[in-house]
Amino acid sequence: MFSSFEVIYKFSLQLLLSFWILVWSICSWYGVELAFGISVWQIPTTIIGTLLAVISGVYFYTILSIPYKLSRKFDIIKDKVALESYTRCEDFQKEVADFIIDFFNYPGANVIGGSFHFKDCHKYEFNTGEDINKFKSNSVTKHKLKSGKRAIYIPIMIAEHNLGDMLLIMEGKTLPLFKSIMIDFENYFLDDQLYHVLNSVSRNQSK
Repeated sequence: MFSSFEVIYKFSLQLLLSFWILVWSICSWYGVELAFGISVWQIPTTIIGTLLAVISGVYFYTILSIPYKLSRKFDIIKDKVALESYTRCEDFQKEVADFIIDFFNYPGANVIGGSFHFKDCHKYEFNTGEDINKFKSNSVTKHKLKSGKRAIYIPIMIAEHNLGDMLLIMEGKTLPLFKSIMIDFENYFLDDQLYHVLNSVSRNQSK
């Protein structure tokens, strides 16, 4: 069931997108006549302006939608962590990997596979022929692969503890802000949850 906040949030984004397209269309229509006094170009200019507005609006909508949707959908995994439902780190690793691949299917933020290697886990790979060890770094880095696809390497750390890493395989053009989005995802969603899972699994195995 949608919460009241979610309904308002989605409506506000759709209203903003509609307003953005309308403003671009009006400006395109009257801008040519005001600038050049030539009305013959108004229709083609308006069409081009509207197309640009739609394309840019979709990207703005994507950027503004991701943070809220990410928080809401990842909460299911956070609940399972709090309830100590994961008896193996591999189960958590696979669920996070599947979540990332399923969730990030937006224009400019389309993850189609990846390699995931969390601490104390066997490596999990999906739709990738890349060796994650070739990309190791202390920071989030973007790479262009020989296949023409993009990849983003993400180390997972909390304080001074190294908790593993991920290599995400991207398809199509990637939003410049996607790197920052993944930095925030690792920092505010993933690292502490992985740390809790590692501790709970270790604690339960020692009983």
